[in-house]
Amino acid sequence: MSLGDRTLNELARRVFSEKYDFINGPVQFKGSSGKYWTFDALVKNKLNTFGIFIRDWKREISITQLRQLHKACMDTNIQGGIMVCNVITDFSREYSSQFGLQLLSKGHLISTLRRRKFQNDF
Repeated sequence: MSLGDRTLNELARRVFSEKYDFINGPVQFKGSSGKYWTFDALVKNKLNTFGIFIRDWKREISITQLRQLHKACMDTNIQGGIMVCNVITDFSREYSSQFGLQLLSKGHLISTLRRRKFQNDF
């Protein structure tokens, strides 16, 4: 099975687990507002925790999803958010950079894995 046939969750796990602790979700946190937020995964290093939303959609990522990720991180005191999706627009990339969110496409994950020579290590 080629890298292009893998799910976003598998690709994200492989990319992040080399350098960080990758906790596959769903992981639920209660925010200071009292609302419960569900992350698809978490990435931890010694100092910080990053929440990941994985949206395996055939269409582009919506600004609403980016806003939800930003709100979830702010409400739960998670240090940053990562959105993993299939299609990224210039507008969503600009929006995510304004709020300190990392936006990663499937193509970016595959490129990273190929660069690390992991394509045969699944």
